[in-house]
Amino acid sequence: MGTPEECRAFFEKFDPEARVVSDPDAAFYTAFGLRRGSASNFISPAVFAAGLRAVMKGNLVGKPVGDVWMMPGMFLVRYGAVQWKYIADHTGDHPDLMEIARFALALDSRSTPN
Repeated sequence: MGTPEECRAFFEKFDPEARVVSDPDAAFYTAFGLRRGSASNFISPAVFAAGLRAVMKGNLVGKPVGDVWMMPGMFLVRYGAVQWKYIADHTGDHPDLMEIARFALALDSRSTPN
């Protein structure tokens, strides 16, 4: 939900070649069915465990940008349609990146645009 400048600054650190979409009005969040979380999405044993794993990997909380209550999700969009989606149960919930890679490779090998 950051500005284009904030998005560029963030991705410069992690993947300077990435193509990013800035969505300060949360239009994509709404279109993809993401919602604002409740207290239980932010405060639970699973969230604390995920936070501890992140800190152990050297990841710390940065400056909040956008609506910090908006729940995260990840979507694979191809040919104008959502082919795969993951909507988090809590703020520390992340998809298995290998699962996404396997799905994308299988999708690549089987279909062409309609």
